[in-house]
This record gives sequence, C-alpha cells and structure tokens, in this order.
Amino acid sequence: MTDTSTLQGEGATSAPTHLYGVFLSENSKLFWLVTWTGALTIVTLGIYRFWARTRLRRYIWSSIRPGGDSFEYTGTGLEKFLGFLIALVVLAVYLGLLQVVLSFIGFSLWGAITSEPRGPMDVVTQLGATYVTGLAVLPLIFFAQYRARRYMLSRTRWRGLRFAMDAAAVGYAWRALLYFGLSIVTLGLLTPLATFRLEKYMTDRMWYGDAGFEQEGQWSELYPAMKHQFIAVGVLLLGGAIIYFGQAVGLGGTVMFAGYLWLLFGFVYYQVESFKYLTARKVLDGKVRFTSNASSGRVIGIFVLGAILIAILAFVLSMVFGALFGILAASSGGFGMNGDGDGMGIFEGVGVLVVLIAVLGYLTSLVLIGALVTVFISAPILGHYVDTLRVENAGPLEQIRQRAGDQLADADGFADALDVGGAF
Repeated sequence: MTDTSTLQGEGATSAPTHLYGVFLSENSKLFWLVTWTGALTIVTLGIYRFWARTRLRRYIWSSIRPGGDSFEYTGTGLEKFLGFLIALVVLAVYLGLLQVVLSFIGFSLWGAITSEPRGPMDVVTQLGATYVTGLAVLPLIFFAQYRARRYMLSRTRWRGLRFAMDAAAVGYAWRALLYFGLSIVTLGLLTPLATFRLEKYMTDRMWYGDAGFEQEGQWSELYPAMKHQFIAVGVLLLGGAIIYFGQAVGLGGTVMFAGYLWLLFGFVYYQVESFKYLTARKVLDGKVRFTSNASSGRVIGIFVLGAILIAILAFVLSMVFGALFGILAASSGGFGMNGDGDGMGIFEGVGVLVVLIAVLGYLTSLVLIGALVTVFISAPILGHYVDTLRVENAGPLEQIRQRAGDQLADADGFADALDVGGAF
C-alpha cells in the first residue's frame, strides 16, 4: 500500500511518500509446505532441513510486500549444507583443542581427572571444566548470530536491489560477550545497554544497495520498556516476603505465581517496545525512516490463542494415533512379557509392524505440530510486525543503486550448527 499526498496550489510539490508493510501468507500453503518439507527432513535423517529452511524462507520472503513489492530470497539449500559442514569442522577443532587445554590444566594443577570424582577438588575441577566449556561456546553463538543476519541480508532482494552487511562478526562476538557479562553482573539492569549497543553495531554495518543504515537514539531511553519487568520483580519479592515473614505459604505462592506470569509478560513487552524504539530511530541513507505500531498484547494474544489451538489439535492427534496403536496391539496379542521376563515379549505380542506404526505416528506428530506452530504462532507474529511497519519518506529509495555482491564462504553454517537463527 502506498500513500502519497500532494500540496495544493501554485508551485506545489509532492509530499514524502509512505510505504506500508503488507504480509500476505496463505495458511493452507504454508501448512503443507512445512509439512512435506518436514517429512522429507525426517526421511533423509535431517539432511533435507537445509533445503526445507530455504523453501520456507522463499515463501515467507515473498509474502512480505512493503509498498506492494515483495522481498526475494536467493539463498540455496546447497550453500547452507556446505556451510554447515565447514562450520561443523571448525567447531569440532575448536572444541577439541579446548578440551585438550582443559585436560592439561587439570593434570597440571590437580592431577588426573577421572570419570569418578575422588574428592572435593575433583568435583570442583570437573564442574569448572564443564562451565568453561559452556562459556567457551558463547562467543561462537554470538559469532553465529551476526553471520546469520549477514547471510540472510546478502540473500535478500527488494525491488531488484540486494541488502548487505559488512564482515564484522568477530567484533560483534566479543562485544556481545562483554555486554552479556555486564547484564548478568548487574542482574539485568544493563540489559538496555546491551540491546542498544549490539543492535547499533549491526545496523551501522547494514546496507540496502549502496545506501547505508544508521542506528540513532540513546540506550538509556530503553528503560521504560523494562517497567513491567521491574514490577514483576517487585511482585516476586513481595510473594517471597509473605512466605518468609508472614508464614502464609498459600498466599505467598499465589503472589509469586502472579509475579512469574507478569515477568513473562514483561519480557515480551520489552522485546516489542525495544523493537519499536530501535525501528523508529533507524535511518537509511540519512533520509528514509521507519515506524512500528507493534503491540505486545497482540503478540501475546497470538501466542496464547495459537498454543491453545495447537494443544487441542495435538490432543486429538494423540487420541487418533493412540486408538490406532491400541487396536493393532490388541489384534496382535497385547503387550505381555515372555516367561523369562527379559522384555522381548513386546515384540512377540505386538509385532514389528505395531512398533513401526508407533514410531511413524510419533514422527508424524512432530512434523504436524511443527507445521501448526509455524502457521498459528510464528507466521502470525511476523505478520503483525510487518503489517504495523511503515517506511517514512520513501521517495529517496528511487535514487539508491546496486552495490557489489556479498559472498560468504560458510553461508550461515555456524547458525545451523549451533541451532541459532530463529523460526525462519
């Protein structure tokens, strides 16, 4: 949808053009796309998931149509698969070297680390090695997040022009690690700092054609988006005080449960409000701006309604497969154990066919539930964000030209290897 206003009178010129986001997705097409690609993923033992993700992105991208012009996704399943293999080798070498270093330190300082702790020091050593290994993966996760966005932008076109992002994943990874640590140390009080600085780091390195993006604003202005989280913490503390000082476990537990629900709402509210703030302060080529009217209540409503629908459908699905399995089991003689009690009676009584039916039913349920989540939750939430987005002063977009391509050797392989990258 395009809204163009003109000034009336002598010498009048066209006012700035505004482009409105439009998300056009058919639930039936999306459901069958996710279903059959999910089935192929299971049949190929997970290998087809790279092509499945590519097909899903192509459909979702084509459904996003700002000003009536749809996005185009040009990535391929093959480059994602090869990128995954490259990333897997790098991760294996990295984690292998890390384990060697940790083992050397353990042998040097505390002696041999055995699988069975022989004392308190062995327990501390093993716990320390476990936590160090987990923390060592964090930089790779942040690295993967940046690479995933860079890859998707480089494979996204709109009006024939591609998006792009500078190669700066290492810089993002250590900054994200620093801000992540600050957020933990301050018990979340510096979360707005981390949100703003990391988004600014990525936005300032993004391009559309030969025009660059810039993130304006101040990180401290994100604190109003955290108000419900602060209230929730206060409610949780109140509930704890009622239990500890008032000895009213029932009342205190109820208050704490309410605080927990409020905290979940506060998390969603922060995500939506921070997105709106950061979107309103993004600038393209120094002229084009954006606004968002996304609603946290709408997002929560989509999630809750979708979850209820999926739960009902999953219950019906389980009843159908359960009845089918029961009929086949009964016709095959039940689940009795054999005389030796060695557990093989299930195969003698039920038969291999029934077991295969059970496995097939379980895998089918996974595929169908995944498709339902995409149709009823993920896609509608994305659609809400798109439909409430507006491009301000879109006239200068006509002056933007193409820039050189952005080639990534590993695609977003790290994101796939670490399962990072979101629903799409």
